[in-house]
Amino acid sequence: MTGSRGSGTVGTGADRDVLLATKLRPPPLRDGFVARPRVFASLADAVSRELVVVSAPAGFGKSSAISEWAARCGTPVAWLSLDDADNDPVRFWRHVAAALDVARPGLAAAVAARSGGLSTPSYHAAVAALVNELAESAETVVLVLDDYHVVDSAAVHASLTDLLEHLPAALRLLVATRADPPLPLARMRARGRLAELRAEDLRFTVAESGALLGAATARSVPPEATAALAARTEGWAAGLQLAALSLARRTDVERFVAEFSGSNRFVLDYLTEEVLDGQPADVRRFLLETSVLERLSGPLCDAVRGRDDSQQLLEQIEQANLFLHPLDDVRRWWRYHHLFADLLRARLAREQPGRVVVLHRAAGDWYARHRLADQAVHHLLAIGDHERAADIVGEHAETRFRRREAATLYRWLAALPDELLRLRPHLCATKALAALVSGRVEEVEPLLAEVKGSPDAGPGLGPVPAVVALVHAELALRTGSGGAAVRHARDGLALVDRADGYLEYFLRYDLAAGFLLEGAADAAEPLLDELVVHPWAARADPFFAARTLSLIGWMRVVQGRLDEALRIYRSALDTWARPADRTHLPDAGVAHARLAQILHLRGELDAAAEQAEAAVELCRRLGRPRWQVTALVVAARVRHARGEHDRATEALDEAGRLAAGSGVAAPIAASVGVQAARIALAHGRVDEVAQWARARGLAPADEPHCPREPEYLLLARVLVRRQSQQAVELLGRWHDLAEAQHRTGSVVEIRVLQALAHAELGDRADAATLLVEALALAAPHRQLQVFVDEGAAAAALLRELLVGRRLERLDGGRAVPQAFLSALSAAFDRSGHPLLPAARRGAVAAPGLVEPLTAREKEILSLLADGRPNRAIAGELVISVDTVKRHVTHVLDKLAATNRTEAVARARALGLLS
Repeated sequence: MTGSRGSGTVGTGADRDVLLATKLRPPPLRDGFVARPRVFASLADAVSRELVVVSAPAGFGKSSAISEWAARCGTPVAWLSLDDADNDPVRFWRHVAAALDVARPGLAAAVAARSGGLSTPSYHAAVAALVNELAESAETVVLVLDDYHVVDSAAVHASLTDLLEHLPAALRLLVATRADPPLPLARMRARGRLAELRAEDLRFTVAESGALLGAATARSVPPEATAALAARTEGWAAGLQLAALSLARRTDVERFVAEFSGSNRFVLDYLTEEVLDGQPADVRRFLLETSVLERLSGPLCDAVRGRDDSQQLLEQIEQANLFLHPLDDVRRWWRYHHLFADLLRARLAREQPGRVVVLHRAAGDWYARHRLADQAVHHLLAIGDHERAADIVGEHAETRFRRREAATLYRWLAALPDELLRLRPHLCATKALAALVSGRVEEVEPLLAEVKGSPDAGPGLGPVPAVVALVHAELALRTGSGGAAVRHARDGLALVDRADGYLEYFLRYDLAAGFLLEGAADAAEPLLDELVVHPWAARADPFFAARTLSLIGWMRVVQGRLDEALRIYRSALDTWARPADRTHLPDAGVAHARLAQILHLRGELDAAAEQAEAAVELCRRLGRPRWQVTALVVAARVRHARGEHDRATEALDEAGRLAAGSGVAAPIAASVGVQAARIALAHGRVDEVAQWARARGLAPADEPHCPREPEYLLLARVLVRRQSQQAVELLGRWHDLAEAQHRTGSVVEIRVLQALAHAELGDRADAATLLVEALALAAPHRQLQVFVDEGAAAAALLRELLVGRRLERLDGGRAVPQAFLSALSAAFDRSGHPLLPAARRGAVAAPGLVEPLTAREKEILSLLADGRPNRAIAGELVISVDTVKRHVTHVLDKLAATNRTEAVARARALGLLS
């Protein structure tokens, strides 16, 4: 906000929450404020706990007491006054970050940089980012959430609970509310982490009541009257303040005290009438007319009242202590005490019911002119002006999606009558997308049915059929139907251009994702390359490109280009992380999981385990079920490969519970069962896996469909053991598909399984040929684990290839580097299925040797490499020439060589000689 004092000027940018600053300021202490050392001490003691709940009905002085403590405590305090709009979890956490930024400058920008979600809410990431930002802080900050009772969003409650579970040592949370919030209070109370102040703690004592009445009336109130008022109001701050306002104009104190009694509601009604009736006519009229406003400024009140004296009246009313609180330091914005505002609105509705509509409409129009959609929609919905509200919602739909405030958009649209939405298909389609993004999947199809065949009309995200296509594409991706996603995305893209921003970008993204889900990496690649630098994404939100980068990394894994994938994910984490604290974007959880997958494929199990555990921890904190399932399945696979079988089962159990809920795409949910079946098969439980395959509806003759490849390759493993010919036929079809789609990673795995199937059929020659092809394809990117995971059967086949010179004599064998074979041999050794026979102490073993060289034979080999004749060797080693000849013969036999020169060359190739 800019301008001179009293101007009330606001910005006009639709993206700016220009009223946010008014929510970040504690109520100021008024002149004559009555300090309450007793309450101050209670609050000072309470904030030693992690959570403080100040819970009392309206008018008990919660905010004033906390504001006094905040002003004098000497501890940094971040203040956020909540309202209905904070039921959008994305907005709630953005506002929390803004509040903390007042106490910790720079924090809001850092959190925003690390919690930028995409097409789904990012509040879990915001919690994680806040925790990490404050984790290293040495100075405690207290976050005050005032009026928390207005929050009824389960997502906000859940995410705040998440914060409490991971609360950094430097953060304390103070919640002021009219009713206990649905937070884990009982658990925190039992653990000594909760402090509570309630109505009994906040009631004014007789002495405090006397101080308040004396300060407000500027005279001494007799002790008997003070005691009576304290008793009649039961120490209720609002009643005492109203009583003081009435007493200020009266001389007959005793009569005044005697005139009212009973409940707080009676006291309020009586004293409000006293206060209002005692005001000048212009002030009384102003109070009633402006009571419809949540916040007040001079220009806004002028527009609502049709006058130009509002600024002066606001300042006059504040000076008269009529429950008007300034919201900034320069007196541009105010608000009424919530209880007083409720009473004024009730009086306005009773006295001037027709005026209410006029006032709300004027307020809505003023906010709409200033591009403040939240407040405009609020006022228009309050009077049932659904047509005008719908216009504003349509104008701001893309902005809300871009800011990831789908919950706000959905709330607006849900408040509009169904009949109106049917007449405005662009809003009905937008509501379907908002419902999908907000997790209300069950509402999507009925909404789409309403717009089927509807004409394209009205502002919004873009052409209605294109919005519908995007929703269908998103639904298809969630169910694992890449082909349907491709079709719907193509249909939508035919109707849009770059001007359609959000809609056009996500249609392109879903098209690429659909192609990749179907295994068509070649078709996805150019789309993903373009999306990284898409002009709208770069302009609107840099994290759109980050999301695309993550998908490109997975595409490289599918293509078997593990080195590139490794570089992409490591580079992404370096880009997304601040070196000081490694705080990550939401996508970083997936990046860690993908790194773990890649490192597992390369046989780097210790490094894979480190990445997998980081993925699990981060994804748990971010709270996205699909991400958690992905991370847990990867962790289970890595743990099993490391022999940590119980921990692998624990991970799969947790993943299974999450996958049973909503929001997890079908292929991701299926991955839990696939990994469990792989582990069962590794332990020889073939019957169990065969039964699982039947339950999944898998049959050997089924046509290949890429999203279900992991399941069918497990069926193939069962068939290898039981019906090898069927395995050969099934694997042949899957190989042809994978090769046509250039999915090298899958081709390697399928070739290994084909080799095992042919070996079971007794066709060792074809088995060897297939295994050599797999080795040649896997070697450039060090894809080791695909062989190791097949256990003893694969080890036996490889052992036949690696003795003598059999591998080299097969087509493609020379393309397999010795370094890869050595790494493969070491990996099999770690798995308990060694490829080479055990060597005696001092002996040298290597892939390609018929059997290990003894220590003496290694010495002989080194001297042969130096060109020494037998006699010279005998002299140097002090042995007979006949003994040298015998050793040389053994060396040649073990190296499968016919002469010394060939033996030395072979030894160098095997890495036995430097």
